[in-house]
Amino acid sequence: MNKKITPKVNPEVEYQIRQEIETIYEGKLLLSNVFNDYYILGLLTQDLSILPVTLIIEDRFSGRKERVKIDLYEREAVRILSGQIAELYKQENEQIEIELLQLTDELEKYRENQLEQFQNVIKVKRNYQQIPPEKEKQVIQFLKDPNLIENIDKLIEQAGVVGEENTRKLLFINASTYKMANPLHTLIQGTSGSGKSHLINTIGQCVPPEDLLIMTRVTSKSFYHYSKEELIDKLLLIQDFDGLNEEARYAFRELQSSGMLSSSTTYKDRNGNINSMVKVVKSNFASLIATTQAEIYYDSMSRSVVIGVDESEEQTCRIIEHQNKILAGQFDEVEERKAKTFLQNCIRILKPYEVINLYADKVKLPMDAKMLRRLNAHYQSFVKQITLLHQFQRKKDEKGRLITEPDDLKIACEILFEAIIMKIDDLDSSLRQFFNKLKTYVKEQSKSNTNEYQFAKREIRLALNLSRGSCVRYLESLEKMEYIIKTGGFANKGFKYSISYWDDIDIIKNKVKTELNTQLDKINTSSSI
Repeated sequence: MNKKITPKVNPEVEYQIRQEIETIYEGKLLLSNVFNDYYILGLLTQDLSILPVTLIIEDRFSGRKERVKIDLYEREAVRILSGQIAELYKQENEQIEIELLQLTDELEKYRENQLEQFQNVIKVKRNYQQIPPEKEKQVIQFLKDPNLIENIDKLIEQAGVVGEENTRKLLFINASTYKMANPLHTLIQGTSGSGKSHLINTIGQCVPPEDLLIMTRVTSKSFYHYSKEELIDKLLLIQDFDGLNEEARYAFRELQSSGMLSSSTTYKDRNGNINSMVKVVKSNFASLIATTQAEIYYDSMSRSVVIGVDESEEQTCRIIEHQNKILAGQFDEVEERKAKTFLQNCIRILKPYEVINLYADKVKLPMDAKMLRRLNAHYQSFVKQITLLHQFQRKKDEKGRLITEPDDLKIACEILFEAIIMKIDDLDSSLRQFFNKLKTYVKEQSKSNTNEYQFAKREIRLALNLSRGSCVRYLESLEKMEYIIKTGGFANKGFKYSISYWDDIDIIKNKVKTELNTQLDKINTSSSI
């Protein structure tokens, strides 16, 4: 009969060997004991009623290894395994059992620590970053400047956004509403490669990183599984809205409109019974969303301020020049980081005051705008945010509310003007820019009557330097909306088209701008009396 060995262990060495669980790498843990090393493979279950593990038990003296699966909460299974290992390794049965019990204790601690860390990740805590006093004084002085909006615009340009003056101001102002009572959502539309993602990413970098959520992909049910207040006071950046399916878009719309999402779901109690419960996700966030096809998402458009990317040749030249400066080392990255950090501190220092607009009924938007009710709400919220950005310059009433000044309405109308026009225009931003180029080309090519000039897809594609897919999509959209008609040709050889509806968006723009300026002038006159 083999004699069991009880090795003599120095107490100091024993103290050094006995330690907590060591993480070798994800999915492999180690607990070293006096007699054996216990390797735990795989991930621990989060069901606290069981503790199934895959073990490699290595004899510290002989190097022999045994591999086994066991639920450490099964007392009889632990007793049997202790006897088997003791017999194989010629060790004391009681000692092996003590080591397995110690392993159970340490794994319980490790698992509870994991669960606690997970809860801390999803638990909503506003991490207000402290601004040093000297920097706080600089920020407040900056926010007191009468030319605040223009100074912010210069910093955004310094942060890396070239051109797009009105668009970048609108995006930043809308992004800064995320911790206010009426956050705004912005849908920026443009063709693939037009710079939509760069715009929203750069603006996102001007927002405190602790308040930013960037989403490149959203699964259908993900919004339902956020913790109750995880979407409170956040800015969401969605890189491509086209990637969201209908269920995800529906959940997102409900979070935008209602400020909450409730779903009836089931769960198992500790006795294994299935019960029902209502899970509620609350929200108060602003969002910047990029898309190539804004018109498809009609319900989402109504909840958002829609703006288009400038796809003109002039803007393309500005972007290329900026890219070349970066590659040539002529762009100061330190100044870029400083601009972003300064704008982050500006947002951190702003407080969500209540705003009273005494001139709210003095400016009426064009009645022929689409979704006018929501557009008016967006405009009023935008005016409020202009006032909040100027909170170190605006007076307060006896209730501590900031009072809007006529300049706030004027700034809002200037920055929001293109977004208002997009709500009036039948065409989305990319299609409008294409149609304007098409009209210019036809006018240049036709010698007499522009209505009679016929063109083919290939001709337009080459003349306007477009991809085949984009050209086909634009012409099909214009034909559906009766802006152009087929005038000849064949399906196998290509059709001929002519422009049937020569709208003039510039006349509409001038009319709307005149009406808005007239109303603003009346406000300025009445306020100065």
